[in-house]
Amino acid sequence: MLSLFNNTEAIELIYSFLADKEAEFCKDMAENFFMQQQYDLAIFSIVSAKLKNPQLHGLNNYLNAYMVHKIDSTIKDEWYAVLGIKDHGVGADEIKKRYKGLAVMIHPDKCSSVAAEGATKLIIEAWEILSDARKREAYGRFVMSSSKRSRKYDSSSPSKRRRY
Repeated sequence: MLSLFNNTEAIELIYSFLADKEAEFCKDMAENFFMQQQYDLAIFSIVSAKLKNPQLHGLNNYLNAYMVHKIDSTIKDEWYAVLGIKDHGVGADEIKKRYKGLAVMIHPDKCSSVAAEGATKLIIEAWEILSDARKREAYGRFVMSSSKRSRKYDSSSPSKRRRY
């Protein structure tokens, strides 16, 4: 038994095996948290899995799918944020690039997470609004009018928070 602890190769193999198992466990926990709509815990768990085994297949896809749901649950109908775009003034090419990148990454054929199908629907909805010039302009007017109205309310009072 003492010779096992002196064998660096054996210790590294055991450590790697345990890290892989822990990463799989974290990934499974993330899926469970997601199904309970505990998005922050799902994100934390999937990041933990990435730290334990960065090579574990599909973790970035899971993370992106969870993030789409998290954003949608936090700020409803914020289509730029769903696509990961901060600047509402970006051009159509940037919107298309972000949409295509996410669409490939979180499509259920590429991402086996339970979050993939719903996230795909959300980014498609964002794309349908932001890719059409008329819909995008109308959406921009809606956002501007909503932000003006929300300034009139006391954000500390739950009954007066902005609803979409």
